[in-house]
Amino acid sequence: MSLIEIKEASKRYGDKIIIDNFTKSFQRGSLTVLRGKNGSGKTTFLKICMERVKLDKGYIKTAGRLKCRYMPDYVELPYQEKPMKFIEWMLSILKIELDLKFLSELEIDLTHTVDILSKGNKQKILLYFALVGCPDLVFLDEPFTALDAKSIKCIEKRLGELIKQGACIIVSSHEKNLFKSIDHEVINIDEFNAL
Repeated sequence: MSLIEIKEASKRYGDKIIIDNFTKSFQRGSLTVLRGKNGSGKTTFLKICMERVKLDKGYIKTAGRLKCRYMPDYVELPYQEKPMKFIEWMLSILKIELDLKFLSELEIDLTHTVDILSKGNKQKILLYFALVGCPDLVFLDEPFTALDAKSIKCIEKRLGELIKQGACIIVSSHEKNLFKSIDHEVINIDEFNAL
């Protein structure tokens, strides 16, 4: 089942082409990786898929009521409490149950306040929010930039589980050696910029 349908879509900023006459459907149980150099338009493409950026031409249609999650490239977390309190508070807002198994697999530093955690630990908290529960649609913008190999393996495992549950996942990354154990499609954003 198609969760996102993009038809004959074009978007540009001045002379820079993000996509041109692009048609694609994103299915349940799939992983799509957006590749390209920094500044190539990967984040804009994600925002097009989320209907946060207006197309110049074409249309985008999403399936009915979906549980969607988005992890941006960077978010400052100035929260001055320990991570567990912050996580429980956010999950209460999202109306999602705490998944202690997944949380422990991420090995987040729970001893310091969130505001002074390393970028990697903050990123793991954001990934936890994006991947906990059973989302239908997940958008991840450069999710691995501050993570070590063990954390990346943990996130890839979780993505595989969500895909088996029927989630559609779209990830932007300039890294090429990811997702070796998960079937995925690659969209090279740099190819649009070369037009």
